[in-house]
Amino acid sequence: MKHKKIKIISISTLMLAGIIISCSDSGDSSEITSGSSSGSNSNCPTKTCDDFKTQAQAQATYNSNKTCYKNLDRDGNGKACESLK
Repeated sequence: MKHKKIKIISISTLMLAGIIISCSDSGDSSEITSGSSSGSNSNCPTKTCDDFKTQAQAQATYNSNKTCYKNLDRDGNGKACESLK
């Protein structure tokens, strides 16, 4: 019984790690696409500037994964959702 619990925990941990890595690693190929929203990475969570109350919140999200959240920086200057205060 003890070995079964360890096995389940190990498998769950590996699955979670795979999900996290898939978002952070798989966005590189979408950088090569034409920049249209249809070329976005489906493994990344969808976020828009409307999802944030402040520019600082949007910036923190953008900084956490610039590949997944590149749409928060429309002009490519490194500042997310500049219209927010």
